[in-house]
Amino acid sequence: MKLPPLNSIRAFEAAARHLSFKEAAEELFVTPAAISYQIKTLESYLGVRLFIRENRSILLTPAAQRCLIDIKEGFELIANGIEKAQANPYSGILNISAAPAFTIKWLAPKLHNFMELHPSIDARIIAGMKFVDLQNEHIDAAVRFGPMEDKNLYTEKLIEDSLLPLCSPSLLTGQYSLNNSSNIKHHTLIYDDSLKNFPAQPSWQDALNHGGINHQLGSQRCIRFNHAEHAIQAAIDGSGLLLGRRVLCTPDIQAGRLVCPFPNCEIPLNAVHYFACIKEKANHPTICAFLEWIKEQLKNTYQ
Repeated sequence: MKLPPLNSIRAFEAAARHLSFKEAAEELFVTPAAISYQIKTLESYLGVRLFIRENRSILLTPAAQRCLIDIKEGFELIANGIEKAQANPYSGILNISAAPAFTIKWLAPKLHNFMELHPSIDARIIAGMKFVDLQNEHIDAAVRFGPMEDKNLYTEKLIEDSLLPLCSPSLLTGQYSLNNSSNIKHHTLIYDDSLKNFPAQPSWQDALNHGGINHQLGSQRCIRFNHAEHAIQAAIDGSGLLLGRRVLCTPDIQAGRLVCPFPNCEIPLNAVHYFACIKEKANHPTICAFLEWIKEQLKNTYQ
């Protein structure tokens, strides 16, 4: 349907609301004569009179009264649409669940970058070992580690992980330097038992065999930790040789706090880091912003 000129409709709505050409002109920053001209243009277009002009006032005709309500609602809808267009879709509170080790070693040190890119988003990280119920708890999304088994969620693989021997640089010197693989027997092995709940995970022996190191583990001294970040810290402090997750340990490798004495022993894990949210939220702008950010950060770190 062909509509009258928008300026004429705006002039009519303002004049009808104020019942005054002068006040309508002040609102629209034009002259009363311009309002009068626009009204005449609209009346000519419609073929009906809209105002009854008296000495000191104007009155609406029945035709004007019939259309005014719909026109006012139309302008309100337009205003709402403009407001939505101007609103920042990347805003609000974003609740993210992640494992404590991933939060401490990787996410927390980088999160300031996400906040700088999206200042209107307040990120809240809920760290815990338990897989939260994204369907029923007030959590928007999760960064998880393990097999991607939940078909009821939207999931996306972020990065594959692997295990590799790591130690403090201090263990590369001295009488039993780990520059020589035969000295493994003189060092304590650090175990990250947070992996024990995942089936078919490589063991220390698997890693040594994978790297071609002929050393059979027997009664070797060991320390076990049920949290990965504790095992990593023990290795940084020089307590022994850790079979650590590359994704979690890369920041410490890059900073020189950990080194890999036997790079050929790096062995794939049977689990991945992945992103998860309920399917209904997969296209939410705030959640998409976080997902794209974390993918980019992982790409830049591990490419």
